[in-house]
Amino acid sequence: MLYYQRGRVVNLNNKTIVLIAFYNTKALGVRYLENALLSAGYDVRVVFFKAYNSLKPKYPTELELKLLYDFIKDAKPLFIGSSVMVSAYQEVVRKLNADIRKLAPMVWGGVYATLFPEKCLEFSDYVIRAEGEETVIELAAALSAGTSPNDIKNLAYKDGDGKVIINPIRPMLTDLDKFGIPRIGEGEKYYIDNDTIVKTDPQISAFSYEMSASRGCPFHCTYCCSVNIMRVNKGGGTYVRFRSVDNVIEELKQAKRKMKKLVVVHFWDEIFSDDPAWVDEFVKRYKAEINLPFEIWCHPLKTDPDTIRKLRKAGLYKAVMGIQSGSTAIRKDAFHRPESNDDILKSSRVLADCRVPQVIYDLMVRHEFETPETMRETYELTQKIARPFELQMHGLDYLPGSDIIPIAIERGLITEEEVNRRMEAPMSEQFEKHWTADKRALSGREEINFWYDLTYITQFEGLYKKAAQLAEKGYSPEARAKLDKLVKNGQRRFKARYWKNKAAIILKGYPA
Repeated sequence: MLYYQRGRVVNLNNKTIVLIAFYNTKALGVRYLENALLSAGYDVRVVFFKAYNSLKPKYPTELELKLLYDFIKDAKPLFIGSSVMVSAYQEVVRKLNADIRKLAPMVWGGVYATLFPEKCLEFSDYVIRAEGEETVIELAAALSAGTSPNDIKNLAYKDGDGKVIINPIRPMLTDLDKFGIPRIGEGEKYYIDNDTIVKTDPQISAFSYEMSASRGCPFHCTYCCSVNIMRVNKGGGTYVRFRSVDNVIEELKQAKRKMKKLVVVHFWDEIFSDDPAWVDEFVKRYKAEINLPFEIWCHPLKTDPDTIRKLRKAGLYKAVMGIQSGSTAIRKDAFHRPESNDDILKSSRVLADCRVPQVIYDLMVRHEFETPETMRETYELTQKIARPFELQMHGLDYLPGSDIIPIAIERGLITEEEVNRRMEAPMSEQFEKHWTADKRALSGREEINFWYDLTYITQFEGLYKKAAQLAEKGYSPEARAKLDKLVKNGQRRFKARYWKNKAAIILKGYPA
């Protein structure tokens, strides 16, 4: 039986749904939605469209776009779902959206869709805001039955007059185990890249498995969208929630069975659990049943020595901690981070004392808020951090909807027009800006770059003392020339360390 839905002929009782993951072969969000729809009896086909490359993202070819179009056309889906996380890939999404939207209703979800439903409805028929598992099942049921989806919570759409309707947000899931675990290597999964389409789950051949044991973050950093998602869900229950240890271990056991090359686990939790009872159960079962090296993200105010010691014994090999700046003014007034420099140094000693093999500190530097003095403060802090450590240094991304945008505009550091231009820029420019373009943008402020490079050097044994000698004399053309030699030395060491760490994981040099 056929009926018309938003100008398209829709087949009633159609159970086929196509989900697209753009530039993300792990795609946790899409996999969770797939599992929810499968549990409700739908025929779900997932397309992983191109691989992720943080340095040089590749644009899709015309053949790849045609492969996706033809796949959807042949599937004749009830709807097409896509997760739209940030602005970087929207250039690609919008390019193919106009064509594939003719084939079936388009449904967008994800962080960007949650924060900007009106904008997303320019390109999609429905927007799912916040957590999507229950909403996508209800939407699929309504479209399949030919009934109105207009009362579904978390849903945004346009009515018959073109007016945007944004429905209320439903309470957040309290039971994160409700819809089971993502299915690896099962079901209808397809991979489009390098001008080919292959029926496969690209996760199967990976060396690493990525997952989250929780949802939500307790902090309110202005450069992150998490606080805005928290506001969307205000009144919907506890924001930070944990999966059961049993559910986490079940997922990891599946990964070990299906992924023959698996050597390491990445937990992408905003802050890995500091709940003592949860950690005690986790470390006991993880060591006994999984026994693979794993990495976590941690926070200066959530680095308990007892917890880190237990995690280390269970297989923790890498801890990544965001400190972002050594400047208290930038951290507190611009980034709204509550920790002090003493807190950062104390947490660094915990990680060093617990002998975590790899400790990486994430720095967000050389942006509009930066001055030579604040960059020098970052250098001075990294000179004091407990060794050994590595640095991950990058620029500041003005993520859509993040609180840092009005702060920067109000201070006259950037205009709204420039922010919008950056967010609408081609993805190649956005990625380049993240890693390298700030240096060119600040080329007239050589003192910032001087302290930046000194900071970079502090992570290398045998070089950081030489950096200290140059720092004592301050910036000068002569000091700059000497520093350039140190930087080249550091870059060689960085590459050697990178391959050493990768080899250690692959060859199990980091035993769990």
